[in-house]
Amino acid sequence: MPKKYDVERPYAPDYVSADTLAYRLDLSRSTLDRRIGRGELPKPYSIGGLQRWCWAEVQDFIRACNALATAPAAEAPSGDEYLEGIARAETADA
Repeated sequence: MPKKYDVERPYAPDYVSADTLAYRLDLSRSTLDRRIGRGELPKPYSIGGLQRWCWAEVQDFIRACNALATAPAAEAPSGDEYLEGIARAETADA
């Protein structure tokens, strides 16, 4: 009987573990944990007592943050300190 990790899948799993998420984002586990704690990545779901991230949601979250980071400062939503900081940094760089 082949082990779980010996089986090749034709597609990536929809929900991934922290180790897989860190690997797919090319981050260390400690960096991944910090980014999740700071709200730079979505929080995980609990599935059968295990923490898992929906890979599609992670991709959408990253795209949305990148779109906000490249939008003009006037379009950044107010009240979100993280997004306002990104907008200020973009304005300062220009």
